[in-house]
Amino acid sequence: MNILSVFAVALGLSMDNFAVTLASGCACRSVRHQTALAVSLGFTAAHVIMLTAGWTGGAAWARAIDRFDHWIAFFVLLFIGAKMVKEAFEKKDGTDLCTKFSFKTLCVLSVATSLDALLVGMALSLANASFWLTLGLMSLCVFVTSYSGFFLGGLLGRRFGAWMEALGGVTLAAVGTRVLLSGLGIC
Repeated sequence: MNILSVFAVALGLSMDNFAVTLASGCACRSVRHQTALAVSLGFTAAHVIMLTAGWTGGAAWARAIDRFDHWIAFFVLLFIGAKMVKEAFEKKDGTDLCTKFSFKTLCVLSVATSLDALLVGMALSLANASFWLTLGLMSLCVFVTSYSGFFLGGLLGRRFGAWMEALGGVTLAAVGTRVLLSGLGIC
């Protein structure tokens, strides 16, 4: 595989986490660099772990996870999206949900958006792609899209308030639905 093909795969893998970090950022009224950095590093680490596991685990790993990965991502993203929509209109005191963005939430979102990297890692190992080039480009794409998505979401959240936070929740549910339909072979 050439570098352009590997970059296209890396960028494609980072699009789900861009949508999720954009939606998550909408819940934040004041995005701090430390929070955005932690979120970006969390998403990047999950992708690195999943890609490496897929690369080294082979076909058995991929077959085992392929049967249910889309269901896990769907339910996690649907649950968090519904929670965001509900909380968007419950807040009376202008509470910034960034203060409630826990490590547990970060881990769950990171894993939900990185399950595809497991399968891609396996497929690319069979295609004899360069592991280090793939890992480097994917890490860069995931980090940049996560960081920029979180800040852009925060900007939209400050500008449009609860409506943008609710739209962020709907976006998470939509991403989950897309992942489910894709995993079921419907689209």
